[in-house]
Amino acid sequence: MIGNNLTEGQRTVYEFIVTYLEHYNRAPYIREIQEGCGISSYKGTIDRLLALEKKGFIKRSLNKHRGIDLVHQTETVGAER
Repeated sequence: MIGNNLTEGQRTVYEFIVTYLEHYNRAPYIREIQEGCGISSYKGTIDRLLALEKKGFIKRSLNKHRGIDLVHQTETVGAER
């Protein structure tokens, strides 16, 4: 039950990252997440990423431009809607 702990905004960001990884085989830049999810501020994007990391959905590697790795890859978040 991956998606039960996520807010709508966090779920949107997580699904964007999953889709981006599947399509491009690399993690998106934070600005790409911001634009792709329609988030108005860079900080709002960072806040959602921090929440996803705290909840154990992603792992971020600081000091890397595309430093986002998925922790839960066996299920899709959208399946729980």
